[in-house]
Amino acid sequence: MTPEIRAFEFALGLFSVLIGLAVADIATSFHRLVRGKSAVRWDPLALLAALYALLMAIGMWFDLWGIRDVTSTRHFVLYLCLIVQLFVLFLVAAASLPDEPGHEIDLRQYYAGNRRYFWSLVAIYQAIYFAFGLYFVGALLSRMPRGLAIGFLVQMIALVALPLALVVLRSRLAHYVVLGVLFTVNVWHYAHYSIA
Repeated sequence: MTPEIRAFEFALGLFSVLIGLAVADIATSFHRLVRGKSAVRWDPLALLAALYALLMAIGMWFDLWGIRDVTSTRHFVLYLCLIVQLFVLFLVAAASLPDEPGHEIDLRQYYAGNRRYFWSLVAIYQAIYFAFGLYFVGALLSRMPRGLAIGFLVQMIALVALPLALVVLRSRLAHYVVLGVLFTVNVWHYAHYSIA
């Protein structure tokens, strides 16, 4: 095993914990809703937002594999920035579903009351993701075919702008449409990724 691989495995430890906590929080909150003694009024929009948070966490796990050979990720300042991003990801996951069921849970009300906080966190996470994207592939952008480079930038800007739009938009239909676009962009982005 090369020293670079050992260093990556060491660095991955804390990343793994934060991503694992994000996934576990969504799973635990969902489990409490399903198995709790409280009556739950289900809402597809709230569940889709939680599913999107889960997709973000899984996507980040794949992204970490892609930077395994980048030695700068093992320098303290960049490592600290990655930890901040993953901490925000955990906050996104924690905000996606209610943690402590009360007497009666209305997920539609929860989503309406929580949407500004949730989508603000998603926008912050995506802004940090965009900055890291520029850091890791910025030098390649000038060598990419023009259409590919523009596609990358449009995708990254959309991943920040769309959650910001959901902070201010109240229309449930708009939330469904934008969530559909966000799912599509993320699935398209990660479709070619593999851990090999």
